[in-house]
Amino acid sequence: MIDRHVHTVHSGDSPAELREMCARAVEVGISDITFTEHLDFTPTDMSYGAFVYERWIEEIAAARDEFAGRLAIRTGVEVDYQARYHSEIEDYLASHKFDYVLGSAHYIDGVIMEDHERYFPGKSVREAYLPYFEAMQVTAETGLFHTIGHIDLCKRHGSRYFGPFVLDDFPGEMTAVLKSVISRGMLIEINTSGLRQAPSETYPALDTLLLYKELGGRRVAIGSDSHKPEHLGFGLQTGMELARQAGLLAAYS
Repeated sequence: MIDRHVHTVHSGDSPAELREMCARAVEVGISDITFTEHLDFTPTDMSYGAFVYERWIEEIAAARDEFAGRLAIRTGVEVDYQARYHSEIEDYLASHKFDYVLGSAHYIDGVIMEDHERYFPGKSVREAYLPYFEAMQVTAETGLFHTIGHIDLCKRHGSRYFGPFVLDDFPGEMTAVLKSVISRGMLIEINTSGLRQAPSETYPALDTLLLYKELGGRRVAIGSDSHKPEHLGFGLQTGMELARQAGLLAAYS
């Protein structure tokens, strides 16, 4: 098994030590792991300033020595993209080496969607979700990333307010995002954390994966988005089965 989306204490929102995650990976049969620590530029974000590249790289090197022959360990970063920080993001990625760069969007008009009691009340489903898809398209249009992560993350907390996400309610918006991803040579992610969260399905679900294939998408990355050892690898088999059903290749390099 291969997990392309894993966080540790270096992300600022995880209690897990990097070595602890490596040991757990070996225990559950994962052979290849990518640490995708949060890179946030919003000063009020809980992850702001948590990622210190030099210290992290030292831990990566030590883990690679300790787990050599048992676990492939790759360096990655999850960039929370906001246009206001474009220059800082571009400069950071140009000056730091990563095996894998994951682009995502969590903020809408300066409000983080995880603060759902602030973001969702009083909005219709379109008022809540349309700005998110606009943010995802802006993120994809930059072409800065290898993969666009959890492409319909809006449903994580939105499902509490509006019920299950219905792709047919946003066909044009999702199509536009997927076309941008494909035209810039990027992948989308099958993020399995939704299976253990309110939506009870992956980000995205099979219908979106089928649309991605129809539009010309061929490959996906699969990750658990784990922040705790017990979540490492969760749902990867489901993610691989969904990729198979959609006729997509799971790409890991």
